Amino acid sequence: MWTCITSTLSVLATACGGGGGNAPTNPPLPPAPPTPPAAITLREVAANLDQPLLLTAPPGDTRQFIVERPGRVRIVDGGLLLSRPFLDITSLAGTAGEGGLLSIAFHPRYAQNGTFFLYYTDKLNNIAIDRAVVSADPNVADPQSVTRLLTIPHPTYTNHFGGMLAFGPDGYLYAGTGDGGGAGDQQGNAQNTSTLLGKLLRLDVDSTTSLIPAGNPYVGQAGRRGEIWALGLRNPWRFAFDNITGQLYVADVGQDAREEVNVVPATQAAANYGWNAMEGSACYQAGCVPQSYVLPRFEYEHGAGNANGCSITGGFVYRGTALPELAGRYLYSDYCRGFLKSFLYAGGVVSEQKDWGIAGIGNVVSFGQDAQGELYLLAQGGSVYRIVRAP
Repeated sequence: MWTCITSTLSVLATACGGGGGNAPTNPPLPPAPPTPPAAITLREVAANLDQPLLLTAPPGDTRQFIVERPGRVRIVDGGLLLSRPFLDITSLAGTAGEGGLLSIAFHPRYAQNGTFFLYYTDKLNNIAIDRAVVSADPNVADPQSVTRLLTIPHPTYTNHFGGMLAFGPDGYLYAGTGDGGGAGDQQGNAQNTSTLLGKLLRLDVDSTTSLIPAGNPYVGQAGRRGEIWALGLRNPWRFAFDNITGQLYVADVGQDAREEVNVVPATQAAANYGWNAMEGSACYQAGCVPQSYVLPRFEYEHGAGNANGCSITGGFVYRGTALPELAGRYLYSDYCRGFLKSFLYAGGVVSEQKDWGIAGIGNVVSFGQDAQGELYLLAQGGSVYRIVRAP
């Protein structure tokens, strides 16, 4: 076969027989077929769960740990849902309103120390952050090891508990708390640095002397809580770190009009996300000064009759290997609409907004991420689905 590698038309004519002679010619190759657009679907990995709210896993582990709101943590191992819970704190957790066991986070060195952390509401309606360890059986936690690290009073209302725990790239434990409930943050908690409600907290769970890292922005300031890392949040149900780019994504549930996703460097301390002066990028209170706050990088309006949604369900940036076409995309949903959407955030710009056409799973209450970076959807009906490529 003849191969012509050249850079000028004159050479091409001579080398390929364009100037006459008996040089053989090859028929033109047919055009390559168009690449089909990426398509994803859902594969059920567990069903008939009791109000699943989060899926996570220890670093390097092949199992999936699923949080059930009444106070249990279940394990899926090799595709099978184990009958015995990893942990059962139903005797400790209160489930009034939006309460219950809301999330867990495994220590980055879980394989060595067996330590994990719980975020739940107790029987007195307080937000509780507890520490626990695994037993000699790797599939069962030691129930006697559950000890309280931090109690956050949450009087009056039974909504807006926040509920996410996650370790940041700095090795500290972060917790997102709601504003205390009700409508409009009537108690002014989100902007009040003397309370831990409506905040993102940063905790040093490895210190033997203080839960508060020395680098937190309000350490040592009179009348301000040292645990606070950021403020001005309404109900940050889910947030996530992207350790590749060093960004923090905080999805904050709106009041009546807007849902938002804030994206900031994970190292940015004292960020004020604006609630309750702002709802998204709009003034919630008359006379607000938008430039005083960190404004969302992405938001959407509810629309007439909540046509676009009513309560954002924040997810994760995809960093798995099974779906490379999703790499770097932030996936999210909405409790009222049950869709699966994504966007790419890079260079301060949101692009590639996409609706993946997922339907029929009902209310999406949360996302999950396993130790391999693969993502999951959790539905109110009790099923957990892995996000996979469509056949």
